[in-house]
Amino acid sequence: MTGLGLVEGKGQVEPLIACFCCGICRTEYQVNLSLAEGQRIAERLELVWEEFLNRYVDKSWPGIKDFLLRKRNGACVFLERIEGSKVTRCRIHAFRPSSCMDWVPSLYRRECQKGLANYWGLAVGLSGHLEGSTQKIRDEITSVKDGDPEAFRLRKDKYGF
Repeated sequence: MTGLGLVEGKGQVEPLIACFCCGICRTEYQVNLSLAEGQRIAERLELVWEEFLNRYVDKSWPGIKDFLLRKRNGACVFLERIEGSKVTRCRIHAFRPSSCMDWVPSLYRRECQKGLANYWGLAVGLSGHLEGSTQKIRDEITSVKDGDPEAFRLRKDKYGF
């Protein structure tokens, strides 16, 4: 199985895949956002700036022009796991910060490999292809279907299930 396309990065060409919605990337990193992004998110959440800062910004980061979002339960404060599912979703996905928009999932990313292994029992072989039983791959696709219809469509097109 191959990726949906190719993306250049870090001096190599990697297979471009749809996000598996595991949320590992948002547990291993803190989301960075600019002042303008924070103000835009606060406005979309209908919060005054001070309330947004108090609720969602990591107070240990001394930023004035940029900020780090707080973590809750070890993950981004806006990440939530869909109940009864292996899939996560971002509560502010429609207006998320650029650091999130710029994240490109890849079968070569350590975080994506960790999510595939932890949640679906799948691995990435040396050739860059998913390895695991066809049933496990189907299960992964089905679990994403309920959380992110676009990601499900991309997987269905990619794997033919």
